[in-house]
Parts: sequence; structure tokens; C-alpha cells
Amino acid sequence: MKSLLVVFSLLLLSCSSENNKLEFSLQQAKGNRIELEKVLNHYKNDSLKYKAATFLIENMNGCFSNRREMIDMCAPFYKQYDSLARIYKYDMNKERGNKIDSLWKNFYSSSNIPYFEQSFSNDLETVSSEYLISEIDLAFKAWQENVHTKNSSFEEFCKYILPYRRKNELLIDDMRKTIYNRHKNTFFTGEGKDMLRESDSLLFLYKHLSHSQFWGTRIPIYDAATFEYLQRGLCAHRCWYNSILFSSLGMAVAIDFVPAWGNRNNSHTWNVLIKDGQSYAFESFWDEDRWKYKIIYNNENFDHLWGKFRLPKVYRHTYENYIEGPFFDKRVKKEDVPPIFKNSKMKDVSEEYFGAKDITITLKTPPKEIAYAYLCVFGYESWHPVQWGKINGNKVTFKKMGKDIIYLPAFYKKGKIIPIDSPFLFNAEGIIEPLDNYNSSINIHINQIRGAMNYDYNRTNIHLISEAVISGRNTINDSLDTLVTLPKSIPMESSNYKVKSMKEYQEVFVNFKTDTTALSEIVFYNDKNMEIDVSEIKSKKLDNEELKLLHDGIYVSGIKKRNVSRQIRISFTQKQKVSRVKVTPFINSDTGNGKTFELYYWQNGRWTFFKTSQAGEKPYLTFKDVPRGKLYMLRNSQSPKEGKVTSERIFICREGEVLWY
Repeated sequence: MKSLLVVFSLLLLSCSSENNKLEFSLQQAKGNRIELEKVLNHYKNDSLKYKAATFLIENMNGCFSNRREMIDMCAPFYKQYDSLARIYKYDMNKERGNKIDSLWKNFYSSSNIPYFEQSFSNDLETVSSEYLISEIDLAFKAWQENVHTKNSSFEEFCKYILPYRRKNELLIDDMRKTIYNRHKNTFFTGEGKDMLRESDSLLFLYKHLSHSQFWGTRIPIYDAATFEYLQRGLCAHRCWYNSILFSSLGMAVAIDFVPAWGNRNNSHTWNVLIKDGQSYAFESFWDEDRWKYKIIYNNENFDHLWGKFRLPKVYRHTYENYIEGPFFDKRVKKEDVPPIFKNSKMKDVSEEYFGAKDITITLKTPPKEIAYAYLCVFGYESWHPVQWGKINGNKVTFKKMGKDIIYLPAFYKKGKIIPIDSPFLFNAEGIIEPLDNYNSSINIHINQIRGAMNYDYNRTNIHLISEAVISGRNTINDSLDTLVTLPKSIPMESSNYKVKSMKEYQEVFVNFKTDTTALSEIVFYNDKNMEIDVSEIKSKKLDNEELKLLHDGIYVSGIKKRNVSRQIRISFTQKQKVSRVKVTPFINSDTGNGKTFELYYWQNGRWTFFKTSQAGEKPYLTFKDVPRGKLYMLRNSQSPKEGKVTSERIFICREGEVLWY
């Protein structure tokens, strides 16, 4: 019922003109129209506040909250939750988490919550004039007192400071007034302070509001007071809480999100501060390095703690309605629109994070009676739409897409993804690389299933080779020339490092900063970009046969051994100029312990089974004679039998190396 009424209201809004948006909202308010008109009349002699009130009322369509009875109904559970937290001294662990889930399951099943979850209050029909006037006055007061934003545009104020509602379903309350009184004259009112440092000081006061670690994910949290009481929640909870917190003090703040990662499972939500058109993204929960998102989310870099992130799109939750896309197109049945695009309160902000580029594809057979296509990314065995494109003849263009990501073009009918064509890699240069060129076979060696998500579990291995120094010489009497010094942060896959020296070398040395060598492959290339032949690899403390694994062409073999000499020596068959070095870190195997895995490749619009394999003595799987140039996925054979939705990622294979997406 909730979604149907909101949908109907928004569809009517899409039919109204820009000039009569206010009147349309007043009509939709029904019996509450008089309350909204009181607000407009209250500000009739204050043009700026009148415009602010108009902005709120015009965009109130689509705003709703859960019933206040939900909080009262859940109060006994909240007390149980708090008592349990005190027993564990607020520490979250598996034992406490299991008890939380059990408590909630029992409480939910014996309550009337399932009924009230489907009930809501439409803001247009319920918000009081007294409340709206109070919120508008508070927003202006906080804005004018804030040294960082007081000179920002009125448009920025309306979009990011003024709105009383920070997320649908939250209860209407006076929490912004509470927070303002809690911190007034303490934050953002003194000249000469750095905005981000001051923001950190504020967030530090609330660092005890931490992540639930995904325990009790279904517990309803519909107001800031409840979140403060429980002290645990998900990223989405902390984001709307931060949005209330900062806007209460006159800071322009919003919530940005990636609907689905391009190289990981799940989605993510975070906050941004906005000043004079510039956005400052930050991690919603307390973090010592919280302001790095614009760096690690640019689709080029990677995070030294969590590895590589690739974002197909970034959207911003808004109070303002953006009437665009398939949902507001009269030709499109609403059942044929993905849920994400039924939301009018979001806008595309991808270009604030990465160098986005339009993707245009040609439809082999232009469809009849289908007006839109979608680009999808993969996660948890499914394809997830992240952008729409309007079909024009046999062409469709998808605006502002992230690079270095694999996409599937598709139609959407009655909740189902219908592939249009084969998936393709939109590479780092913004060029489409088809993934359906089968003209020969390859052997695939693989030792994991989750790609970038495994970075955390391999961080130690990767750091063992960081800052290693690669040097070269021609004869034993020559001094060593430094060719490459590996960076402090290294990605999980192979990396190429350029060599500036123009001299020829007979042998090279790799000197590690630690007494453990953790390396899978090291390859040298000459000035003609040809691989240099290696005659031997030696180390005083490592077995010669094991050392051969470092140059066997198999990127998932290798060694992780204690090496007190901290050095390996590599001899070439003849003197060569070295133009670059490719280094692959050692990655722990996920495919051992007798597990059986199935390899699939994408063909004709579906995953096609290839073969089953089980790791033996070697810590990796080998699949022979696999069709080349396809998109692949490896699955644990047990997962489907156990009814699990699994977290395997997709990959391609280039020059013998598995590349994860």
C-alpha cells in the first residue's frame, strides 16, 4: 500500500508543470492543505523564507514516515537489546550477535510489527505548520551562524541544509533542534578553523555509534534517538544520522551511494559535505582516514587497507524530486522498471567521483514496444541494473558510466533481467572490449573465487613485498643500479613497473625489507617489450625448485617462505635492456581443503557449465582447453546444494592471468 500510494502521487506530479508544482502539492495535501498554507502565509513578508517553504512543499511529494506506533511497539525489544549490550560491555562479537538475532526473531514473530510495517504517514497530509515553521527557522539560524556555509548559495542551502526529512520512513521529530542546542556555539561558528578538521572533532564525539557488523539487520530504527540508544546500526543508519547531525548545525550535507559495486558484491552508502559546489566525501562511521573516498573511488586508485574499488555509478539521495527516466515515461509499465529507478529522490553525481563516459551500443534487433534498456553489473550470482538508457532506433546511450568494469546490457520485464547481448569490459581507457570472441582455447589456473574482496585477507602477504628494491648489474664487478623500488601499497593483481635505465643487465637482485618472501611471479621485459628469458633463480636460503615457481607462467603458483637472506638473484640467458618489471604478489588459496569447484562461462545469455575440478597437491585449480575470450565464474559446488546465494565474482583471463571484476 505504501509504495502504491507514493507511486501514484509521483506519477501525478510528473504530469504537472513547473509553474503549478506548489498548487499540485497543496491539492495532494487534502485536509492538511490549511496547515501548509499557514506556513506560506507566515512567511509572506520574508521572500527568502517564503521561497524555502515553497521548495519544501513542492518537493514533499514522495515523502513519508512510518507510524510512530512502531517505536512504542519496539520499546520492549530496545530495552532487551540494551541490557544485552551492557552484559557484553557494548562489545560486538559472534556470541552477542547470535543472541541479538534470536531476540529479534522471537520478538518479531509475536508482535504486530508485520502489520504496521506496511503502514505509513504521507508528509503532505500530516506535517503541521508549527513543525515546518520551526524547522525552517532553525535551518536559517544554523546557516547564518555557520562560518563555512553562510556565504553559500541559497540553492545549496535549500538542497542540503533546509530539508527536515533526510530519509523516507524516518519519523518526523525535533531531533535537529535537540542537536542544535547540544552543540550551538561549539562547532562551525568560530572563524579560522579548518572545515574538515572541525567536522572530525564533531564526529569523534559520536564514534561510539558503530557498525552492527550485520547482526540484527532487520531491527527497525526510525529515529535518531533510537539509533543513539542502540549505538549500533548499518551504514544507511549512520548516514542519515550524520545528515541530521550536520544539517542541524548549518552544514550542507548529503548521502551518496553506489547501487552495486563493479568489482565486489553489495552496495555502499556514505556522506558528503558540500561547500560552494564542491563535495567532500567521508566514511559515515568513525575512521582515522575518513576523507579518502574521492581518492579510492576514482576508478583508478586502490585503498591500502581494502584493495581496489570500481564504481559503475554514484547517486545522491535528495529531498528534491527529479522527474526523469523510465518510471515517469507513460509508455513504460511500472512493473517493467527496476526498483532503483522508481525513486524520484536521487540524482546522478558520478562525475564528482570519477572520469565518467557515455556508452552507446547498437541493438542487433531493435525491440518493439520497449523504450528503455539497462546496464547491469554482477553480484551474488545476479545482474543488477545501475543505469538506464532510452532506445533511439537501434541505438541506446547510457550516460556517465564508470570505467574498468564489466557490464551486461539488458531489458527489464516483470522483475526479470533479459540480456540483450554479451557482457563487455568497459576498460580503463573507456573502450568497449567484447567478451564473446571464441576462436581458440586456453588453460586457466585459479586459486580464489572472490577477487578484490580477498584483499583484506591477503594484506599481510602483499605488504611483505612492499618497498622491495630490484637492482641490476652486468658483471660481478659492476655496482648495482636500482631499477625499481616497489611502492608501499601494492594491488592484489600483477603490476607493471617501468625502468628508466638504458643499460644492459645480465642479472638482477630483488631485496626484500622483511625476512619472508611472498611472491607468485616476476617477469622482465626488454626494450622491445618482449619477455626476457631467465636462466636461473637462486637464493641462499630457498630451494631452487621452489624458486622456479616465480617464473613458470602460472600466476597463482609461487612461494611464501622465510628467507633470512632477504634476497633472490635472477640471471638472464643473455644481457638485455630492461624496460619494465611485472610483479605478482603471493595470494592465499581459497580452493583447497578438498573442495570441488565448477567453472562456468557466459554464452547465449546465460552461464554455461564447463567442468568440475578439485585441488590436489597444488594449491590451485587447473581447467584445460577452456574457450578463450569469455566471461567466467567459479562456483563452490556445495553452495547450491546448501541453498546459499554465493559471493563468487566474475573474471576474465588475459595473458595467462586471471583478472577479477
